[in-house]
Amino acid sequence: MPIIRSDSLALHVTSADQQTALMDTLALYRRLVRDLMTVAYTHWPQVGVCEGSAVVEVIERLIHPTQKRPQVRYTYFAKRDYKFPSYLRRVAIMDAVGQVRSFVTRFEAWRSGDRKHLHAKPPRLTSSTKTFPSLYGSQCAKINADASHAFIKVRQHNDWVWMGVRLKGTCRFRGKGKAKSPLLTTNGRQWQLSLPEQFDPPKPAKGAPDRVLAVDVGINTAATWAVVDAQGTVHARGFLSRTDKDREYRLMQRIRRQARKQTRHGS
Repeated sequence: MPIIRSDSLALHVTSADQQTALMDTLALYRRLVRDLMTVAYTHWPQVGVCEGSAVVEVIERLIHPTQKRPQVRYTYFAKRDYKFPSYLRRVAIMDAVGQVRSFVTRFEAWRSGDRKHLHAKPPRLTSSTKTFPSLYGSQCAKINADASHAFIKVRQHNDWVWMGVRLKGTCRFRGKGKAKSPLLTTNGRQWQLSLPEQFDPPKPAKGAPDRVLAVDVGINTAATWAVVDAQGTVHARGFLSRTDKDREYRLMQRIRRQARKQTRHGS
């Protein structure tokens, strides 16, 4: 099974104009995803049976007019999202369909009785999500060889333009696996570009394993792990200290003090 590892590089935004362009780009993308979710859910009998990128063609037939297809059912998108980059629109379609598919799966599980408790409420389709755009390489983002500079297609002054930014950070995985599309993210204070790489780990050899990893999950103590071979030799061991161990200890002490105060002595 392939695994994904990402390098997160900070964008060196030097002006308020660049900050506004990035914020507008993210807002427009999220608005498009929100609107596309309503279309996908309305036409779910046709959309839900499609797999992978096949959903893009189904949705585009409903929202995106072309020279061969001048009339579409939903003209709102062509008027509202004029000149929206085609690759970014397809990313938004995949994003919207994925969220609707997740909701439908959870709702069907709830309706079939798979619930946490008897009175669990049904899941809700939340259209206003905090999603981030995936930037197709060379179409929405261009990154130089040493990942020190990038050009990102953004919405600036009512037009889609290429904006150059410097990147800050260290790449640990770039160039070592199969490069995937970068992801534009923000934590409210800083903009970042995530560069994922896909790795295909080698399949384990057939036969019985030479060593096993055993974990003793402690309840009031830290968990203990050890690597042991078939002869019982311990090759490595360690402790997994929980971050909330000190807080748990203080709570237990408080409970003991209250218990001593409320204990009745004598008959």
